[in-house]
Order: sequence, then C-alpha cells, then structure tokens
Amino acid sequence: MKITLVDEHFMKARWDDIESALRHTFQDSQFNDEGYTVDNPVDFTRSAIEGGLGPDVKHLVALDESGNVMGGFFCIPTERKEGQEATDLGWFFAVPEVDRNTRREMIDTFLERVFQVLRDAGFKRIESNMGTSAGAKSLSRRYGFVHAPTAEWSNRWIREL
Repeated sequence: MKITLVDEHFMKARWDDIESALRHTFQDSQFNDEGYTVDNPVDFTRSAIEGGLGPDVKHLVALDESGNVMGGFFCIPTERKEGQEATDLGWFFAVPEVDRNTRREMIDTFLERVFQVLRDAGFKRIESNMGTSAGAKSLSRRYGFVHAPTAEWSNRWIREL
C-alpha cells in the first residue's frame, strides 16, 4: 500500500473513486453529530477540493498496488494564518475490506504524517469534531485526542501537537 500526500488536482481526477470509497465506508456509520449522514464526509471533502477551505489544503490517500483507493485522511491545512495556533481537519477512513493489521498501519501512518505536516506549518494543536463513534474511540485511545466540549461545541476534541 502506498500513502501519498496529494493536492486538489489528484482529488478531482480521482473523485469518483474517492466518493465511492467514502460512501461505502460511512454508509452504516454511527455519527456523533445529530443529523449527520454519509453525505457529510462526501460534501465536506468535495467542498475542500473545490477550494472551500482555501488553497493550502492537502489530502493523504492510501492506494493499493492496483491503484484502488483503500483509505484517506482529508482536508489537512499546510499553511496557517498569523496568530493561528489550532486547526480543524477533515474526515479519515479505511475501507471495510482492509484487514485489522493493515488498517492499524494505515491509520498510524496517516496520523504520523498529519501531525508532522501540521507541526511544519506551525500549528500547536488540533481542535476538531469527531465524525463517528468509531473514529472518536480510535483517536482518543491510540492517538491522544481528548474530548473537550464547550457550551457551543459538544463534539469538540483536542490534540496537542
């Protein structure tokens, strides 16, 4: 499996495959925010590749030896505004067909690379929603994300970099 940091051009060129993988992965997910459906990861990612999050957003994509999309970690900012210390991230996933050990290696690689890209950009922490219960469980147990809700933001998670 090859994991590559890509820009919006790659994402646009492979959008049909990426959307299919997202829909397949999230179709039966238990989302943390009321009213969320499989459309949320699809729409958010599509918006990002169309420039909705600005020009300096990259994406990690995992491809198997045949070039099939096996997972991704999307919407990673590579630049920060002056004075900005925290950032939000997009959705991450591994398709259900990926075995447990490969999934763990893939997610480990995603997080190592994401943390490094964010540190290189000068970010101090991540402040983000957790899209699914499974994602929250994984990222809190293995990767140090802490649930830190506020009165306005009940699904707020933080990870110091």
